[in-house]
Amino acid sequence: MSRPSSIDRLPEEIRVEIGKMRMQGCTIDAILAHLRALTPDAPSRSALGRHALKMDALGEKMRHSRAMAEALASQFGDAPESVAAKLNIELLHNAVMQLHLNAAEGDTEEMAETGQFALKGDPEGLMMLAKAVQSLTSASKTNNDFIAAAEKRATERARKQAVASVETVARERGITAETLQAIKAGIFGVAA
Repeated sequence: MSRPSSIDRLPEEIRVEIGKMRMQGCTIDAILAHLRALTPDAPSRSALGRHALKMDALGEKMRHSRAMAEALASQFGDAPESVAAKLNIELLHNAVMQLHLNAAEGDTEEMAETGQFALKGDPEGLMMLAKAVQSLTSASKTNNDFIAAAEKRATERARKQAVASVETVARERGITAETLQAIKAGIFGVAA
């Protein structure tokens, strides 16, 4: 397994600062100057450049996965709150598929860079991959349960609002209690 980069060995707050500056559109030179003012252990310009390239590539993959998840959500009409859950499931699915493809293609260079030897006969790696697949399945079920519960709450809330509206109109129009009860039972399934 490769050793952590000089950026990965920096304290968390410094890595967060690098991320913030990249999000603000700062150049590598501006970030490096800022880091040199913060710490004597500032990384080299080339290390910072490699880190920026990796983060840009990761950002592009995440944007692509997010677009896919949003397209799926809009296609199936899911509520917006489920998009984030679908995105996380999709990201894990993509990672597992990339592991499988790397192993199938024998891409040992990329696997060595990322430590992905899970499918090369390593029992511990295979176990971890199996757990990832199990987690993916569990996350999908949890997301579906969340959507079903949210739909149930929304339906119940709409039903209660409709019943309250019917009761208000019935009182205004002088409808008898028996007629009102029959309407509520017939339309909304509300028992006496």
